Amino acid sequence: TVPEVAKISTSLLPDLSANTPRANEEMEGFQDAKNILKDQLVKGSPHLDVISLVGMPGIGKTTIAEKIYNDPIVTSHFDVRAQCRVTQVYSWRDLLLTILNGVLEPADRNEKEDGELAVELRRFLLTKRFLVLIDDVWDNEVWDNLHMCFKGARNRSRVILTTRLSNIAIYAKCESEPYHLRLFSDDESWTLLKKEVFQEESCPPELVDVGFRIAKCCGGLPLFIVLVAGVLKDKRKKAELWKVIEESLGSQNIGSLEETMSVIGFN
Repeated sequence: TVPEVAKISTSLLPDLSANTPRANEEMEGFQDAKNILKDQLVKGSPHLDVISLVGMPGIGKTTIAEKIYNDPIVTSHFDVRAQCRVTQVYSWRDLLLTILNGVLEPADRNEKEDGELAVELRRFLLTKRFLVLIDDVWDNEVWDNLHMCFKGARNRSRVILTTRLSNIAIYAKCESEPYHLRLFSDDESWTLLKKEVFQEESCPPELVDVGFRIAKCCGGLPLFIVLVAGVLKDKRKKAELWKVIEESLGSQNIGSLEETMSVIGFN
């Protein structure tokens, strides 16, 4: 179950949305996770394997997935790569075209039926060692459809799959166990918040206590911490304004922090 964590007022949401971090922005922590996942991508089974990242919204699934997807050691290991984002409302045809245009030269395939696109993709992928990142999967049907294009690969090809639903990761499992991303500890949250707000500078003593409480209010979600840090940067040496942010994060005006991350647009 998702723990009940801090609340955030609706008045803060516009500021948070305006400070959305880049998807590939470096975050503190999760280095062990990155190393484990990279090993699963470049080592392990000679057959097709699915590397699943599971976790609640804002925990950093997409950030980590894209980080390892673009890692030079990983990219050099595969012949072709492609990535697509699914979400709850998706088009099977659009997913096929996105992957096809990633592994092949973009071409006009509008006249082809969905089945023809799937056959074209499968025929090409089975001749290559491929890496495909499928981000934000919500139901088993997505995997059933895409798996038809990957099934039978025997050249150490890999699929990275991100989802907030454990049952999806278990359903898509080939050999590697799904990797469940953990929440940050309070100390890790404070370390990340300080890094994002102050960069190489030290945190002023008068902001340490309120800053730690703000970090704790972020519920251990690294992307939410980065978002809050974006707001704090404009108020970096004004303790009274930091206390207003703390009070906003502790308000009851919106549901759980998971709901807040969904409203802001994180998966």
